[in-house]
Order: sequence, then structure tokens, then C-alpha cells
Amino acid sequence: MIIEKYFGIDRGVAQQLIEATKEMKYEKTGDNAFQNTKVFLFDEYAVLQQDNLNFRNVYTADADLKHLENIAETLLDLQAQGINVVPILAFQSDNGNGYIIQPKAKGTELYDRDKVRSLDKDYILERVKFLSDVPQEHFDKFVADTIKIMDAGLLIDFVGKDNFFYDEKIGVQFIDLLAHDDEWENGEPSENEIAQWTAYFCFLPCYSDIAILSKLTDNERTILTECNKKIFEKCKTSMKNNGIAEEIIDEAITKHNFKQELGLI
Repeated sequence: MIIEKYFGIDRGVAQQLIEATKEMKYEKTGDNAFQNTKVFLFDEYAVLQQDNLNFRNVYTADADLKHLENIAETLLDLQAQGINVVPILAFQSDNGNGYIIQPKAKGTELYDRDKVRSLDKDYILERVKFLSDVPQEHFDKFVADTIKIMDAGLLIDFVGKDNFFYDEKIGVQFIDLLAHDDEWENGEPSENEIAQWTAYFCFLPCYSDIAILSKLTDNERTILTECNKKIFEKCKTSMKNNGIAEEIIDEAITKHNFKQELGLI
């Protein structure tokens, strides 16, 4: 069964983009053992070729793709409110396998997955230093947007730091947003649950993989620690600036050993 929806792009343009991908090599891939994704990049658009669009998640089928339509409408509403989300402009499915078209995200990934996995120390040190100099207002907006996205009923995929793009003009953009699948205790997240998740996830701009340490000189370790400390304090300040109680922040820091992971103790 073929299903197609268009939310902010002409059908003809969308079809041209999809056809063009068939003669292109994909730029990036993602695979969660359920939805294999290939990403094709154009000047203004990103086209995602994806399996199993007709499932909300690995457990829940949704043959008419209403979940994806709802996500698209929610993203457009959030974007209209000034939230830094990358909306869905169109999707096309043929028995569950198909395409999603989005605007191309601005800036670059918070951290490039391949370079981080290869422990490219020059890249990592350069990126941590860059992020440590990001203005406080961009950290504040990152937290504010996180709260509003979750409050709108969407889940943020924090597993990969490449699901966030940083642009020096607008701050952090969010990609790969999902429908919440009754993850919350009462069907929708409470204010306290949102605060708890935010307090955990909003330290993402820090770099915390201790596997890099053996590749660093003493001076490089000092640089990494100092940059992480600056980012850590800006993240903590941004949560306070957005009304998250200090006890919730402290609980997240303690529970997830952030200070130890970042070499701050």
C-alpha cells in the first residue's frame, strides 16, 4: 500500500528529490537493527531512505502511518513557535519502506559519530574547545527547547550526539524526533519527569568517553578537563535558568557520575 503526505513542499519537487537519490551515493547511514536509514543530502534538503516506516517502534505497527503524520504536524507547530526542530516536509511509503524529506539541518553535528568512534583526538579536542566557547544563551535555548519538545509529546533520541546540530547563529537543532510510545507513567510526561530527563540529557555537549584518555598527553588531558568543566557549568546554569530545581540537577549529576566521567573529580 502506497501512502504519501506533503506538509511544506510541492509534490513534484519531492518526487524529483526521491528520484535523484536513486543515482546518488548516500552520505550517512543509521541502523538501530529495526529501521535502517540512508541519508542523501542536497543543498536545501535531506532525504532519508528508511525501512519500516509503518511501525511506531519495533513493537507497534501503524499501517496508515498516522504516527508519522502526527509527528510531522507537531514538528511544524513547534517550528512555528520558534523551537529549533527540523520538520518533516513529506513522506512516502510503499508497504512500509520509503522516504522522509526534511530541510537540511543548519550547522554541523554536535559530535561527528565516525570521528568520535575512531577516537580522533585532534577532532575531539577541537570540538570540545569550540563547544566550551558557545554562548550561554545557546545552552539556555537548548534546555528550553528540550522541555518544550518533550512537553509536546515527542521523544528526543539522545543516544547519538549526531542527532543534534549546532549552528553559530541559531544554536542547537534537533533531528530524529519520535512519538512517545507510552514511555511516561501516565501517558504524558509530568513536569517533574521532563525536568529529570532534561537534567540528564542536557549535559550532552560535554565529551565523556574515557577511552580517549590513553591517547592524550598530560597537557591534552588538562585541556579536555578544563573545556568539559566550562561546558558542564554552562549546562548546569542553563537548567537553573529554565526553572529546573537544583535538587533534580544534583540528583542527575550524582546518579550518572557526570563529574567522574568528565574528569572533574
